[in-house]
Amino acid sequence: MRYQPILAALLLTIPAHCLTAEPASVPEGIELKVSLGTKDGKYSITPNDLTFERGKYYKLVIHNPSSEDHYFTSDAFATHVFTRKVEVTDGSGKTIAEVHGAVNDLELKPGATVAWYFYPMTKGEKLHLFCHKEGHEAKGMTGSISIVGPPPFSN
Repeated sequence: MRYQPILAALLLTIPAHCLTAEPASVPEGIELKVSLGTKDGKYSITPNDLTFERGKYYKLVIHNPSSEDHYFTSDAFATHVFTRKVEVTDGSGKTIAEVHGAVNDLELKPGATVAWYFYPMTKGEKLHLFCHKEGHEAKGMTGSISIVGPPPFSN
């Protein structure tokens, strides 16, 4: 009972907006768009040289405009980032699924779009990016990913 006045005094020091405010929203992320293949059937990853800065939050939007399945594969990239989530959307842009945890490989069906939200954590130079469908890498579906910059939260 003797702690009630102390507790009441502490509660009075908390600003009212802290007790009623909604939680802070997650930032949208720095958006970068990548296409796997082209509408006219070319085998490419565009852009094929990606660079991310450590400590920043990204939204990587990957789209497959072609009539074939394609993969966004980079085993090493997954070890250098913290994935918050991958969102799968339908044709209208409505989120129909979320994937959480480490991601090494994304397969996109024709017309599919996904958004990969992540934080780059450790440096990586020229991490291999490719489509591992048979023959696609040899036809030009290859690239690289680099992660640059100082450690997150450094001065």
